[in-house]
Amino acid sequence: MAYEAFCSKYRPLYARYAAARLRSACRGADLADTVLSDVARSWPAALTCPSPAALVWKLLTGEVEATAQRRARPALLPCSQADTLILRHRLGLAPEAAAEVMGISPSEFSSLHQAALRALAATP
Repeated sequence: MAYEAFCSKYRPLYARYAAARLRSACRGADLADTVLSDVARSWPAALTCPSPAALVWKLLTGEVEATAQRRARPALLPCSQADTLILRHRLGLAPEAAAEVMGISPSEFSSLHQAALRALAATP
């Protein structure tokens, strides 16, 4: 997939995800743009990965987490589980679409999502 096509497909979702996590549309868009600009420099190498989407998702969530940790309280869920809830319930993505954005299989997404729901249900 060409870099421009990848960005056209994923940048809006990356920006929405980052905005949801950072509680700022402007910061979310800026962070998504920064990560995608960083990836542009090594796009040919990214294409050699089994899943470029998984690689970029890992970079994006790492940057979001680093930014969020500087101003947040302790998390109730591991990041990957929290991500499934944000993508599914805040951004309204279907499970298959959310799995694709994260660069994981639908079954892995389902497992993470169910674990998140169980953990929240068990939280007093």
